[in-house]
This record gives sequence, C-alpha cells and structure tokens, in this order.
Amino acid sequence: MTTAKNLTDFFKLSERLECELRLTNMSDGNPQAVASHSWNMIMMAIALRPYLKKPVNMETVMELCALHDLPEAIAHDIPLHQQTEEVKKQKHIQEEQAVDSINSLLQDEHIIARFNEYELRQSPESRLVKLLDMLDTGVQHLCAKDLSYVGTFRNNFYWKLFFSDSFASAFDYEPILRDVYNEIRERVAARLQNELGIDYRVFTTEK
Repeated sequence: MTTAKNLTDFFKLSERLECELRLTNMSDGNPQAVASHSWNMIMMAIALRPYLKKPVNMETVMELCALHDLPEAIAHDIPLHQQTEEVKKQKHIQEEQAVDSINSLLQDEHIIARFNEYELRQSPESRLVKLLDMLDTGVQHLCAKDLSYVGTFRNNFYWKLFFSDSFASAFDYEPILRDVYNEIRERVAARLQNELGIDYRVFTTEK
C-alpha cells in the first residue's frame, strides 16, 4: 500500500503544474500553464526529430521535457524579470528541496538523475531540451492573442532578450532550430509592427 500511496501523492503533485501559470499567454488569451509549456516542448521534439543533426536518445529528451520544470509544482514559477541574483539563489535552494520532496515519494534515482542532467546541461539531450524551452517562448509570442501582455518589464527585458544576438546564436547548436527561430522571429517582428506599431529594431539598439 505504501508504494501505491506514494505514487498517488506524486500524481497529485504533478497535477499542480496544470495550475502553475507562466507569464506567457496562449492563443485564447489565458496565461500558459507550466504543464502546457512542457507538453508543447514534447510536441516540438517529436516534430523536429527527423531534422536533428546531432544524435540524441528521444526517450531521454521526452523525459527531460516532461520533468524539467516539475520542481515548480512545489517551488512555483518565477518570471525572469523578477529573478535578481538573490532570488535566483533562493529559487535554486527551493527547487533542490522540491526535488528531495519528489524523490521521497518516488524513491527513483533515475528521476533524480534526469533533474541533475538538465541542470548540468552537458548531455546532447539536455542541451536540446534547454533550447526547446527557450523556443517555446517564441512560439507563445507568435500564438498569443495580444502581444501587449509582454509589457515593458525591466525596460523591455523580454523583447531585448528575444531579439538579441546571443539568444539567436544559441539555436545554432542545431541548424533546424536556428531556421525555426528565424521564422518565428520574423513573424513576431511583423506582429509587433502591425498590431502595436513597434519596430523590433528598437530592442536591438536600446541599452
């Protein structure tokens, strides 16, 4: 009975990701749930698989996509613009504690190894999943009903990040990812101009 109880408690825990909301908005105008974000990353991985140049274990990729934000079921999501150095430090501590709580239910070192793999970002699978994590932000900029939700947090932090050379160059890790990012970037830039009258280039020149 103990195993069944622990698994049931874990299933209740993982459900919280459906309630944990991110800053990004969906096409229906509602905030994106962390679980939706993870699911969309899995869909991207499936669609991109035939075009990837670097060999990866797709089972590992799927697990990392599904698990990478699971600690947020306990520690909660914190928007990037709120993540000062002190907040990041506390976030890391809280997420480590969340992983310990999850492990107390599952008693599965395989799951813990996946968390650690994603954090270290050394394996091809974890590097790919991090890029999918980043790419989903662009997908939501493309899908969001109204782009004004991004706001002007920290002097347009999100737009400066999305249109930055450093953000774009990260996708060079896989040519197909860079191609997709470029396509999304072009469409988002057009939306900004057409819907909000904003020339995206202002975000590439502002300091």
